[in-house]
Parts: sequence; structure tokens; C-alpha cells
Amino acid sequence: MPLVKRVLSIRIAGKERKQKVRKLILDLVHFKNLLILLIRRYRELYGYYPLNESLLYGLLAKEYKGKYQCEFNELLQNIKNDKKLTEFLENLKDQKEKVENPHLVQSVIRNIVRDFNNYFKSLDKYREKPKRFRAKPKPPKPKKLRYLIDFSVEGNANIFKVETDKFLCKLRNGRWLKVKLPKNFGYKITSFRLKLLADDLYVDVVYKYPLEIKEPKGNFKAGIDLGLDELLAIVSDNPNLKSFIVSGKELKAFNQWFSKEKAKLQSEIDKLKNELKKKGEDLTEKQIKAIRKQIRDLEIKLKILSAHRRRRLNNDLHKIARKVVDLLYETGHKAIYIGINALESKNGINLGKKLNQEFVSIPFRKLIELIKYKAKEFGMEVKEVDEAYTSKTSPFADVLKNQKLGKKLKKEIEKLERLKREDNQEKIAKVEKKIGKLTKEIKKKLLGKRKGNIFRDFISGKIFHSDLVGALNILRVGAKLLRLSFYGNLKVLFVKLCNPRRFKLMEFFYKVSPESVKWIGGSRHALERARMNGERAFTIA
Repeated sequence: MPLVKRVLSIRIAGKERKQKVRKLILDLVHFKNLLILLIRRYRELYGYYPLNESLLYGLLAKEYKGKYQCEFNELLQNIKNDKKLTEFLENLKDQKEKVENPHLVQSVIRNIVRDFNNYFKSLDKYREKPKRFRAKPKPPKPKKLRYLIDFSVEGNANIFKVETDKFLCKLRNGRWLKVKLPKNFGYKITSFRLKLLADDLYVDVVYKYPLEIKEPKGNFKAGIDLGLDELLAIVSDNPNLKSFIVSGKELKAFNQWFSKEKAKLQSEIDKLKNELKKKGEDLTEKQIKAIRKQIRDLEIKLKILSAHRRRRLNNDLHKIARKVVDLLYETGHKAIYIGINALESKNGINLGKKLNQEFVSIPFRKLIELIKYKAKEFGMEVKEVDEAYTSKTSPFADVLKNQKLGKKLKKEIEKLERLKREDNQEKIAKVEKKIGKLTKEIKKKLLGKRKGNIFRDFISGKIFHSDLVGALNILRVGAKLLRLSFYGNLKVLFVKLCNPRRFKLMEFFYKVSPESVKWIGGSRHALERARMNGERAFTIA
């Protein structure tokens, strides 16, 4: 059985315990800020970033004993030649002593080196393909401690121990943090992370988990279309499984509530800041302090609100992914195909104030990654599919051909934009003609029309649910099949596309079980009737 790394996240409770951890984290962040300032200042003076971990450790040690002695002497001399750099180094040494945990200090140094290396990689990619980026990547910079809402630091085996069902990690000399592990937690712990998220503090225990990869129970495939009001529309090629839709309205409503509450708090903060600017000279020191305290209290409330949102979304997305994977595994699925246009359309899009609030704040990428992560345990394959034209194409039309034409159309549109920038009028006219021809050709081959959630199919003359048509076509594109196994029975196909089972989020979490997807009820007579009547044979509950 392969051993994989898993994380157990334990939320820290208790005012005193939280204060101890928060103080340590703030000290580490201050150390990180000072080191970033030193590295950036050094680059300004000498033209390169000093990012050798051994040399950075050596600067803080009493004596350097590494193998880069010449480089270290040069680095130290360069620092001594500049007053600011010397000051940064002295402050760094003082801050290290204040932290009283050299292992965590080393972890912070490693993180800084990694952040700079990631910046260099992003810069190389930006130079190759700048269109993929919204702006030019920037090097790491210091963070204001009062606005800090996200930070983590890793500790190794030297500063933690396990006592029966308790996990203890060293904060400072002589001070330990104790948290309770779940009952019968017998896994080997390799490391831990202290994590700050807004107003919450966590200990993330990293352990080795023996992952037993199961074999799929069948060879069926499913297509998933992601959306807003209908978060997941799922169509399977299992003829005995009815299509189902999981509502996203609860998540959307929660996001809207969060946005309104955030806007209220931000408005109050802005008013108080404006008051300080306009009336600052007329106010007494006592009044200024009172206003600043109000601002700080509101900023803390804002952090708490953000932490609440993150916890709620994480919880809901984990539950959704787990339930989807369990249902599809128990009903014999081997492969899952997920449309990714919902992700791509979030990049730099402006859908208007209302839609931006609803759409952009739903973390679709996280949901897909969670489905992949949970499906791996069951030996199920999860693939991302370009869903262009899937919800606009008839389930009887050649969706693969439409996608090829769509790619050609996309290239021509990009070419047109380039020519417009160059102001090449002769070639612009030719490309516009090509675009017109391709658009007409695609429209002819769609053989259907979408309006909202309604899809009018011109081949069968039927009306289908557009999200289910999208999920079915995602399945066809992913599996590279024009006709699926159940296409021989049109009644099955029509039931799958017209009559889905709908679940509200709470109902999906607690009322649907893998067993309920197999039969329509306990009665044998009901089952026989269902098999005779195609419209009832494929029910999910």
C-alpha cells in the first residue's frame, strides 16, 4: 500500500493559547520582512539577489562553517559597506533572538528563497507569453503586520512530539502548544504547520496515510457541467442512472451575503479614514486615538468575516466533492469529465457588478481539484475538458467537429486583433470574411438553439435542459464518442436530458446515499413497473 501525505487541520481555541501563537507568527513575519528588505536592498546595490540558503543562515550565526567561505566573506563585506544593509542585518539578528526558535527561522528563510525562485519562473513565463498574465510579476515584498491575514510556517521533527492522543509543538524556549488528536490516530506524523487565516489559527499536522487505491466497480463514464444556480449538472452513460443537478443557489446566496457585509464594513472604515484626513488637524489626540481604535476593530471584524467565508466554502466544497465521487463510484463509474470554461471565463472578465459578485467568487478550481483528489482513492480518472459549444450543440450533432471549427475561429479572431493593432486594412477585410464564414458554418452545425436553461433541438424537435445537454456533450468530447451506449433507446436519452433529479445543497449532503441511487424503492412491483416504463427506470432515489 503506497504511503501518501495527508493533512489534519486542528483549529486552535482559547484566548491565551491563540495570543501565544499569534505573537510568535507576528515575530516570524517581522523577521521575514526584514530579510526581504535586506535581499532587495542588496540587489539594488550589487545587481543580484543573495539567495543561497547556506549563506543566509551563516549571516545570522555566530560563525560561518559552510563550504561557501569565499562567497560568504564577499557577501558579509558588501553588507558592511552599506549602512542600511548593516542595520537590517543587526535587526535580523535581534529578531532571531526574539523568536527563540531557530528551526522556524530556518523554515522562514527557505520559504523566502522559494518565493523568489517562483518569482523568477513566473518572470520567464511572462517573457515567453505575456498575454497569459494580467500584469508583470513582481518580486516578494514586506507585508504590513496589521493587515496580515494569511501566513504559515512549517516545523520539522526536531520541534514536535506525540504523547498518546496529544500533539505538542515547540513555540519558543520552554513553551509548547498542546492540541488533541482524534481517537485512535495511529499514523506517523512527519511535520506540522502553524497557520494564520484571518482571525483563525490552526495547527496542520502532516502525516503518512496508507492509501488503498480501490478498483472501479464498472466502466461507466460521467460528464459534469459547472454553473452558478446549478452548480453541478451530471449526466452518466449508465442507463440505470438518472441525470441529476446539484443547486448552487445556497453558495451564491452566501457569497452575496458576504459581499454585502464586507461592503458595509469597508464603507464604515473608509468613512472613518476620510474623517481623519479632513478633520485631523481639528481633532485632539484622544479623539484621533479613538477613531484609530474604531478602524482597527472594524478591520478585525473584516478579517473574521473573511475567515468565516473561507471555512464555510471549504467545508461545503469538500462535502460536495466527497458526495459526487461516492455516488459515481457506487454506480460503477471509471471516468469523470469536467468542463472547464467556468474557470477560463473568470480570468479578467467583467460580467457587470451583479454577475461578478456571484460568479467570480465561486472557487470552481478548488472544487475540481477536490473531485480529482477524492476520485484518485477509488481508481477513477478525472479529466478536464474544453466545453466550447457543448451546451449549444445538439446531442445528435458532431460536437467534435464544432470544437475544431471553434479553435479555427478563435485563431482567426486573435489574428484579427493583431492586424488591428498593426492597422493592416487589406488583411483585416480578408480575416473578417473568414470569421463570418466560420461563424455561419458553426451555427449551421449546432443544430439547436439555447435560451437560458432551455435547449431547443432541431433534429428531434424536443426541448432539453441546456446544462444537461452541456454535460452530455462534455462526456462525448471527453470520451471522444459521437454516440454513447444508451443512444439506441431514445426514451432513455430523453429522460436523461429532460427529467433530472434536483437536489438542494443540504438535501444532497444528508439525504442522498450511494445506496439510494441503485433502486427507486424497496418494492419489487415498483421496480418491475420502472423497468417497463423508460421514464421511471432511471431514477436516482
